[in-house]
Amino acid sequence: MSEDECYVADWQAIGYEDGAAGRDISYLGGRREACAKYGVSVNTTAYRNGRAEGLELFCTELRGFDQGRSGNSYNGVCPADLEGLFLRGYNSGQDIFLAKSAVEELVSAIHDLELAREHILDDMTEIGALLVDETVDNSERVTLLADITRLKVRHSELGMEITGLQFELMQREAEYQEVLARSPYL
Repeated sequence: MSEDECYVADWQAIGYEDGAAGRDISYLGGRREACAKYGVSVNTTAYRNGRAEGLELFCTELRGFDQGRSGNSYNGVCPADLEGLFLRGYNSGQDIFLAKSAVEELVSAIHDLELAREHILDDMTEIGALLVDETVDNSERVTLLADITRLKVRHSELGMEITGLQFELMQREAEYQEVLARSPYL
């Protein structure tokens, strides 16, 4: 906080904003430290009262769902009487986040393997061009043919990996759809 902000601070409103954003009480310590530089003390009681009001806005079932679905962590800020509903929503949202992340990871892995296969084909094309080059002697051709054979094997292995990942992707997509269908928040 700046010096001006410290002097004119409405500590209840600041506490409310921090609570409504689900911020931990440790934010108060940071604010206290910032304002102490200017000789301004924090009205802790007003801040805590405002934060408690703000937490009532944050600690709802739907907010929990949004936090979980966004992949945000929960810092245990909700009071005991509100935490159960918040966590019910949070856990449901996190289930969706995790299922979607699993799908996205597989899509990315498949894409990377497909690119690797394309690079192998490019390498095989370059080696093939060298094979017909008149300046390449027979011993080099033998080495180049061995390289092509090795690349063909690797190309096939990557194809099998992709097939396996595509099967797993279908399973993960089905699981993701099931999680979405089970969610009472959508």
